[in-house]
Amino acid sequence: MRASSLIFCAAAAAAFVGMAPSAHAQDTYPLSGVIYSLRTDTPASAGLSSALLDQAVNELEDAVDDGDINGAVLLVARRGRIVLHTAVGTRDGLNEDDPSMPSVPMPLDGIFDLESMTKPFTVFLAMRMQESGNYPGFNINNTVATYFSEFAVSSVNNKSSVTIRDLMSYVSGEDVDYFDDSNPNGLFDDADPWHSMLDAPLARPRGTKVVYSDLGFRILGHVLETVGGDSLQNLMKTYIFNPLQMNDTGFQPWLNMPEKEDRFVGTAWSAARERYLRGEVQDETDYFLEGDGPDPAEHLTGCDGLFSTASDLAKFAQMMLNRGKRIYSCNPPPFGKCISTLLPAQTVLDMTTNQTGSLHLNRSAWTYSENLLYSRKGYGWEMWDAGMWPGGESTSTVAYSKTGAAGTLMVLDPEPSREMFAILLTNHGLPSFDHFTVDPATGKMSWEDFDWMLGDIRANEVMTKVFGSLAW
Repeated sequence: MRASSLIFCAAAAAAFVGMAPSAHAQDTYPLSGVIYSLRTDTPASAGLSSALLDQAVNELEDAVDDGDINGAVLLVARRGRIVLHTAVGTRDGLNEDDPSMPSVPMPLDGIFDLESMTKPFTVFLAMRMQESGNYPGFNINNTVATYFSEFAVSSVNNKSSVTIRDLMSYVSGEDVDYFDDSNPNGLFDDADPWHSMLDAPLARPRGTKVVYSDLGFRILGHVLETVGGDSLQNLMKTYIFNPLQMNDTGFQPWLNMPEKEDRFVGTAWSAARERYLRGEVQDETDYFLEGDGPDPAEHLTGCDGLFSTASDLAKFAQMMLNRGKRIYSCNPPPFGKCISTLLPAQTVLDMTTNQTGSLHLNRSAWTYSENLLYSRKGYGWEMWDAGMWPGGESTSTVAYSKTGAAGTLMVLDPEPSREMFAILLTNHGLPSFDHFTVDPATGKMSWEDFDWMLGDIRANEVMTKVFGSLAW
């Protein structure tokens, strides 16, 4: 057996039961705890109210009946017990070109466009690559200019000092996306879009403010592909998907798992591509960057592009709640379970607690988009917020979440008396930018369409009932 694997000792694990929450509960949680493997069980076995979980499902059924979404999958687990895994509605979202397009019932194993839920996986890959020792000298404290000299051409806003860590925590100064005032088509008319993104000036001085950035995570993924000498698809497969047996997760499912086509969940009609999208990333910029057509792309994007199922995401979520460990079958009984470590517990703690100091909002978020754009961040994750955040009103203060703008959400609560997660995947599709505004005086951004999307998928209602079910 490898040195990284240990025989699971139930007695030793049980010793952690009842450990008190951290004295700084809003910011951190204990590094040790019971390690769980996933299995299906009843709500009562996990100390949850089946009635409240049923109400959470009713919220999604109402969203379907009201026409806000066409379908969804919801999975809930506590302490390794999957107590709810259900599908409602139909597989495909709204087709603006053919609103009456028929669709099959939503499959329980539907493969969804995760959009920005890709970001925690990109971060996890960065940490795995650093911890692996396979890439000598690679460290998240290295500057981006270490790998791309053109990144440091501009000296404005101290750009040459931007680190990989800065990209991961949204304090690099990179703009929310790439903008070129001289070219309204931006990257779409660019002969070398990756160079343009690297060369773009910072929107603000490094380390002065939290601002959500797709551009920063595209650059992060580009760094990892350069260091790893391979695509994000293959690197994540090696360091995340294969170890966790996430066999239904990956970029570009039309290329990487075409045999699963019937399970691809549709999102929307694309006027640019002149077709309904299933198994294709909906974000047009990321689709353009990842390659137009059937040929494999030269580069993938670290901000969007992953597709997955609720079951696969549950494996990732449970590993996170296990503080970087997973349980797997190894030898025949009575030694049938082993533990392997994907990341040290301290690294997982760093990823999922406040890494932005006092740079974030100095108050609770007033809107979901404000929470997304400016709230406290871990590495790739949004932290609990006393105001508007998509995790609902029933989690502890150490909970964290990630939203995918096409209508997906993952919320994890590692507080020792809870140890729960919930995964909500819908076919809502990306909100428009019709109501994306920038205050000319302050530069502050607001995205009402994003707020409405989270309302449409019933994020607050579903998560409040799911995590509130523990109190009954």
